[in-house]
Parts: sequence; structure tokens; C-alpha cells
Amino acid sequence: MLKRAVQLEERAMRHEYTDKHQKKVFEDVLTERRYQDRKWGHEIDDTMNTPWMWTAYVCSYATKWMKDPFQFKREDTDELYDRMIETAAIAAAACESVLRQRDTKGKTFYEPD
Repeated sequence: MLKRAVQLEERAMRHEYTDKHQKKVFEDVLTERRYQDRKWGHEIDDTMNTPWMWTAYVCSYATKWMKDPFQFKREDTDELYDRMIETAAIAAAACESVLRQRDTKGKTFYEPD
């Protein structure tokens, strides 16, 4: 019963933002996801990208901005922001791929029969 109450509360909160910054971040992630979908589509996501590959993409994008970790200029933090948005969008793509595959085929291509 408690689990169901938590699920209902989470569903009610699903589209509420705590502040304007959170709203901006999620809007930017969604914009990036739409860009990625237009650029690559779903076929590679759903037929070739394994959990290892998704994790490698996330790690790669999350660290591309790092140059001198002790000297942060404005352009460094701008790049950090952009890379974190891209990273979040890639992580979302991985999650979407799992759900899409399970919805259409009952499992992902990398799960055993």
C-alpha cells in the first residue's frame, strides 16, 4: 500500500519543477534528446548499443570538457554545462531504448532468451 502511495505521489509530481533552473536543465536535456533522435534515430540504439557501449558514451561525454581541473574559466563551465546536458540526454536515450525494446519485443536484444 505504501509503495502505491509513493507511486501516485511521484506521478503527480512528474512534471513539476522545483525552480526555474531545474526547468531550464530538463528543457535543455529534452531539446538535446530530440536533436539526437533526428540525427541518429532509434535503430542503432535498439540493435547495436549494449550496456557497455552506453556506459562508455556517458563516460566519454561526461569527461570531454576536462582540461585543467584546477583552473576553471567561464568557457570551461559553459562547456561543462553543455557536456552534462549531452550526457544526461545520452543516459536518457539508453533508458528509452530499454523501454522501447521491451515494449516491442518483450526484452532487449542483449538479454538472453
